[in-house]
Amino acid sequence: MLWLCLCCATAHAGQQYYNVDSLLNVLDAVIDSSEVYNRQLQHELIQYRQRYDNAPSPEARFDIAHELFLHYRKYRLDSALHYARQRVKIAADLGEPDSLSSAHLDEADALKCLGRLHDALHILEKIPHTPYINNNAHYYYLYHSILLSLSQMTTDPDEMAYYRPLLMRYRDTVNMVNRDDPLTVCVNTSEIEKCQGHINQALEKLLRFGEQSKDMVKQSAIYWYVLGETYRDIGDNQGAKYCFTMSSIIDKRNCNKTYTSLQSLAWVLYNEGDTERAYHYITCSLGDVMASNARSRLSLVSEYLPIITAAYEQKQYTSAMRRNILIGASLIAAIILGIMLWILHSRSKRLALMHHELAEGNSKLLTLNSRLENLNHDLVESNLIKEEYIGQLFNLCSSYINEAEKNRVKMLAKLKSGKTKEVEQQLDQSTMKEDLSKLFYHFDMIFLQLFPDFIERFNGLLRPGEQIEVKGDNLLTPELRIYALVRLGINDSTKIASFLHYSPQTVYNYRMKTRNRSNIPKDEFASRVQRL
Repeated sequence: MLWLCLCCATAHAGQQYYNVDSLLNVLDAVIDSSEVYNRQLQHELIQYRQRYDNAPSPEARFDIAHELFLHYRKYRLDSALHYARQRVKIAADLGEPDSLSSAHLDEADALKCLGRLHDALHILEKIPHTPYINNNAHYYYLYHSILLSLSQMTTDPDEMAYYRPLLMRYRDTVNMVNRDDPLTVCVNTSEIEKCQGHINQALEKLLRFGEQSKDMVKQSAIYWYVLGETYRDIGDNQGAKYCFTMSSIIDKRNCNKTYTSLQSLAWVLYNEGDTERAYHYITCSLGDVMASNARSRLSLVSEYLPIITAAYEQKQYTSAMRRNILIGASLIAAIILGIMLWILHSRSKRLALMHHELAEGNSKLLTLNSRLENLNHDLVESNLIKEEYIGQLFNLCSSYINEAEKNRVKMLAKLKSGKTKEVEQQLDQSTMKEDLSKLFYHFDMIFLQLFPDFIERFNGLLRPGEQIEVKGDNLLTPELRIYALVRLGINDSTKIASFLHYSPQTVYNYRMKTRNRSNIPKDEFASRVQRL
C-alpha cells in the first residue's frame, strides 16, 4: 500500500489528495513496525562494522568508515561523529589532503546535527579551499545549513540581515555545484523563490518537477518535506498534511531519526483538532530525537510538545467529564433496571412456585399413570396366562377323558369276554408317574412359551458360577419349576407342593437352597422373581 501511495502521490499532489486518513493509517502502521526496520538497519551496521574491522587496507577502512558515518548520521549521531573522526585519523595517516577534507566535512556534519554549530563552523573554516572543496556541494550545503540554524536562533535584526545574503549566496553555489543533481537543484531553487517571496512560483516548480521525475521523488523525504512547507506557507493545510505524511513514511522506513517532517505533521494535526494523533506523533519524534542525540532537533520538538500535551490533556479532561456523565447515567439506568429486575424476580418466584406445584401434580399423575400401566400390564399378563393355561388344561383334561374312555371300553370288552384276570392286572398297574411327567412337560412348555427368557433372567439373580443349567430333554429343573409357579403368583409352599406332588419340606429345601445362591438379599428374592 505504501508504494502505491508513493507512486500515485506526485501525479495528484497539486490538485487533490487521495484520502489523507488512509495515508495516516499507513504511517501509523510504519511507526508500529519501527522495531522491524531498526533491526534491519542494525543488521546492516553489524556487517559494515565487520567489514571495517577486517578491511584489507587503510584506504578500504577509510571508505567503509564513510558508509558507517552515513548510516549512523540518520540513526545515532554519537556513532556518526566517532566514525567521522576515525576517517580524520586515517586520512591524516595517509597524508592525502582531499581525503582529510572529506573526513572533516563528515565531522562538521555530525557536530552540526549534534547542535554544536560553532564547532562545526570552526572545522569548516579550517578546511583549505582546494579544487576538491571548491566543487564540493556538501561543503556549501553544510555552510548554508549551519548559517540557517544560526539565523533561526537569533532575534537580532542586524544579525538576521547579515545572514540573509549569505544564505542566498550559498544556495546559489549549491545549485551551481550540483548541476548533475536535478532534485537538489529543484529543492534549492524553490527555497530561493520562497526567500524572495515567490511562494506560488516555488510551488509550481516543485509540482512540475514531481510530475516529470516521479521515480526520483517517490523515495525522497526532503522533496516531500519542502513541498509540505510550501503548501503550509500558502495556507493549504490539507496539502501540507499529505506531503508531511509522505515524508514521515519515508523517514520512518529508512530509520531516519533526525527528521523534522513528523513534528511538522503533528503541528498541522494539532491545529486541525486531532490532538490525540498529534500527541502520539510528537512523542514519537521526541523519542527518536533522544535516541539519535540530535540536539539541533530537540529544541523544535520541545517547542511543540507542551502545547500539544496541554491540548491532549484538555481533551482527556473533556473525555473524562463525558465519561463521568455517562457513568452517572449508567448508574441511574442500572438502578432503574435493578428495580425492574426485582419486580420481575418477585413475579418469577410466584411463577416458579406455581410451576413447582404444577410439576408436583404432574409428577403424581405420572406416578398414578405408571401404576395404572403396571396394573394394566399385570392384568393383561394375568389374562394371557389364564387363557393359555385354561386352553392347555382343557386340552389336557380332554386328553385324559379320551384316554380313560378308551381304557373303559377295553376293560368292558374284556369283562364280556370273561377275561377278568387281564382286567385285574391292568387295574393293578399304576400310570401315575407317567401321567405326572406328561403334566410337568405340558406345564414347562406352556410356561416357557409365556416367558421364553425366564431361565436366563432367573440365573441373572444368582451369583456367578451358581447358575442353574437344564440338562437332557427337561425343560425346567425342579428348582426352576418351583420358581416358575412363584412367577405365576403362587408363592405358598404348601400349594406348590400339592401341585408338583412334592412334600412341603422338599419345596422348602429347594427354595432355601436357591435363595442361598442369589446375589440379592434373601427377603427380596421372591418379589424379584415375580417381576421377571
